[in-house]
Amino acid sequence: MDVDAWRERQIQMRLTAYLEQRERDFLRDHAEDTDDQLIACVRQRARELHRMPHPLELPGGEYLQQRLGDWRMLARRLGYPPVGKTRGEIVRQNLKEQIAEQFARERRALKAKNQQEKAERQKQEELHITTDNKVASALMGRVQVK
Repeated sequence: MDVDAWRERQIQMRLTAYLEQRERDFLRDHAEDTDDQLIACVRQRARELHRMPHPLELPGGEYLQQRLGDWRMLARRLGYPPVGKTRGEIVRQNLKEQIAEQFARERRALKAKNQQEKAERQKQEELHITTDNKVASALMGRVQVK
């Protein structure tokens, strides 16, 4: 099994799940919002970034694009230069790296837990062996060989 390919698939699956959940959450919370309210969400994020955000930089970015239309025209309407495709690639890569770091932390924690459990099992086995040897020695001392 190719561990790197497996790891990459796990990270990609987590990234996809994260983005889909973020979209669902935003839709749940903003489905009844007017276009002006949605534009205010984009405007607020643009102020925070000091530039027009890429849809991936917004919770609900896909929904916002569907509702508000062409992103380049929205950028002009808000007074920002349009966002290039490269920005989206950068944002996706940054999200992927964050998820990869979280995945690595989880794997290390699981590995440490497994090692601790293994050490505990070995300790218990050694305790049983020691106990069994003591019982056997005690029994041997009581039995007289003729």
